[in-house]
Amino acid sequence: MTTSTESPRNEKAQTSKRIELAISPGRSLGPFRLGSSLWDNIQYLKERPQYFPSVELKYSEEDPVKYDFIITLPANGVNLRFDGGLQRMKSIECFNPSKVKLVYQNSDVSSSRTIPTFLLIYKAFGPTYPGEFDTSQSIYTLKYPGISFMFPIPTRHKDLYASSSDLPLEFPDGTTPIASRVCLFSVNGSSWQKAAVPSLPKVIADYNALTRAYGKTGRRDVEIVKAQPNRGITLYFPVNDEAGNSTVMNQVDILLRISKPQDILADLGKPSRVFYKEEDKMKIHSVTDNGAMLGRISDEDADNGDRAMNGDEEEKEPTDYFFNFFHLGIDLLFDGSLHVCKKIVLHGNIPGHYDFQRYKRCPFVIYFPDHPHESNRNDVLVDVEDGSIPSNAITADMKVETMKKRIPWHSKNVVTVNSSTEAGQPKQVILTRGSSEQNPFGSTYLTGYDEGIVMEVMKNGHVPTIVLF
Repeated sequence: MTTSTESPRNEKAQTSKRIELAISPGRSLGPFRLGSSLWDNIQYLKERPQYFPSVELKYSEEDPVKYDFIITLPANGVNLRFDGGLQRMKSIECFNPSKVKLVYQNSDVSSSRTIPTFLLIYKAFGPTYPGEFDTSQSIYTLKYPGISFMFPIPTRHKDLYASSSDLPLEFPDGTTPIASRVCLFSVNGSSWQKAAVPSLPKVIADYNALTRAYGKTGRRDVEIVKAQPNRGITLYFPVNDEAGNSTVMNQVDILLRISKPQDILADLGKPSRVFYKEEDKMKIHSVTDNGAMLGRISDEDADNGDRAMNGDEEEKEPTDYFFNFFHLGIDLLFDGSLHVCKKIVLHGNIPGHYDFQRYKRCPFVIYFPDHPHESNRNDVLVDVEDGSIPSNAITADMKVETMKKRIPWHSKNVVTVNSSTEAGQPKQVILTRGSSEQNPFGSTYLTGYDEGIVMEVMKNGHVPTIVLF
């Protein structure tokens, strides 16, 4: 496991203020909502160091997608657990209720003046089924839909509840148990230990209805992005219907060589940033065997008069530019002359990568033709009712080796020795961002296919960035 800690920004921030967290069982604890994204929560914490002076992120360095992320707030006594693949919150644990003020329906559950006793919680939340007693840890768990309370039972009293269904409202000596932990989880889960991410359409629809400083109303959070190389992507935004009883899906198409900046601004709103591409560092890899640049007019054509300008007379080429949408996890590159989308960049937000937490995780599914020589058709983007991924598709949580097995094409980048091909060994274009001080995570490499996709690969095999063209 790898832990990165955000240290206090100043001396005053080292002692956090006691924050008030309203309990909404199965839904939220204060500002922390089940189903919300890792990116949004880290952004929220970074903006409020006076309340959250210390933030620790725990994840698996070798396989961050397989195992959960945990954000620990030591000064506040709170753990936020996220599904590794979805990067969505699945449970909230308050492991030290004395560090925060817990409120339920305008009544204090835990505060500087209120102790969270078993009797107080039972009165506040009402009757429920008998809880579970863990004899090995001597912990009694009181369960309600979407929330559980853990009470340590003194060893001298544990025999009273080992084989009894009685509630530990009060011990024989007149004392009462005090809650040591509070856990929130989706009402779909049977317990906090088996917590799962709640149904996302409703969670995202509610979030899209909120007022935020970024993005367009109704299109700030995306549930899924379906893509095809050499064609484009479709973003699906869940929104509440007029009555607020159900969700409907709005979709936005971004097509390569067709979509214009005006289309994007109308559909997605103002980008997080506009970046002008002053140079193309990959241009050198586009040289053909005869020394010409791919996509460039040859010297012979120039001699024939098709291109009569040279030297100082040559016009400066228009600059390509990016629309960066950090909250959607995508970049769009526009041609500086034609002003149409020429490349789409999808970000996976993998920890240990240079761009981690700059972009929200893009929940993409990229579809390929079933056969190598079959071109992508408009009807390839089909919904799979059982939620499984078809064999001709790749997702954001797959490693590069799994992706290559599902892509029907063969890479043209092979190593040749003595004019013979070495079993299709891919050339690895090394990508390094700055020195070890600027980028402590090290270099990555690029691999791809001429049919319209490039993948950036980390040392652990995960793919943080995919470029479609």
